Order: sequence, then C-alpha cells, then structure tokens
Amino acid sequence: MRFDNTRKPGLIGTRRGLALLIASGAAVGSLTLGTLPAQANDTTKIVSADGQSVTFATGDSSRGVSGDVTFVVKADGNWSITGSGHNSHLLSRTFHWTCDLNWDAASVTHATGKKGVPGKKTRTISSEAYDPNIQADFAAIADHGRADCDIVIG
Repeated sequence: MRFDNTRKPGLIGTRRGLALLIASGAAVGSLTLGTLPAQANDTTKIVSADGQSVTFATGDSSRGVSGDVTFVVKADGNWSITGSGHNSHLLSRTFHWTCDLNWDAASVTHATGKKGVPGKKTRTISSEAYDPNIQADFAAIADHGRADCDIVIG
C-alpha cells in the first residue's frame, strides 16, 4: 500500500480555503462600509408667522442609534434643542445632539448634554440657553441661516 504524499489540495482543502477567503472579504467589506463619512441631513426650516422664531427639524442615525431633532432659535437670542434617540442594540448607548447654525460668515454650535438609552428603548433629551450672537444677527438667520444637527454616540 502506497500513501499519496503529493500535497495537492483536495475537495475539503479547496472548500476551506474558499470559506476563509469569503469570510475575510466580508470582514474587510464591513470595515470599509462602517467607516464611510456621514452625509448631510435634509433639514426643514420654518420661520414662524410672527417672524420671532426659526425652527430647524431633521433626523439622523449613527452606530445603531437614530432619532429626530428640533432646533429652535428665537429673536431674543434664546435657543433650544429637543431630540430623541432610539437604540437598536441590546446594550446601553450614550448619545447627545449637536447643531451647527451658519449664516453669512458666522456660525455657532450648540449641543445637548449626554443621555444614556438602554437597549431597544427610546429616550428624549433637551437643552436650552441664550446666545447673544443669535440675538444680534437674527434677521440674517431667519432670511438665509442654515442648521445641521447630528446625533453623536459616546
């Protein structure tokens, strides 16, 4: 009896190699897709009938947490952010909202505090304060101001 010592890959070796190739390709592909930059959100802008407030509304998602946010700026310089976050994971995540307001050559950034959201649950977070820059340039903000709000995880 003679043993085959040629080291040619058999059917099992070929399948194992193919499975390894597919698994490594899937892992590299998921890493590549997971690191794509976030795209700008479509933001709705509504100026109140009396012209004393501007409301920006949008939605966003990041790393399995998604939600909607409303960013309101008022002529007296007060602003507020109210947003929700739904965690699609089983483990708890911490999130907050950040909003960038741009007009002319000026811009301001405001954010909520951080809040934990348990797995498979939704939480609401809000923040408000006064900004003298908003009060000084409110007419320009109402006319051509733009806001971009993003949900931030961690």
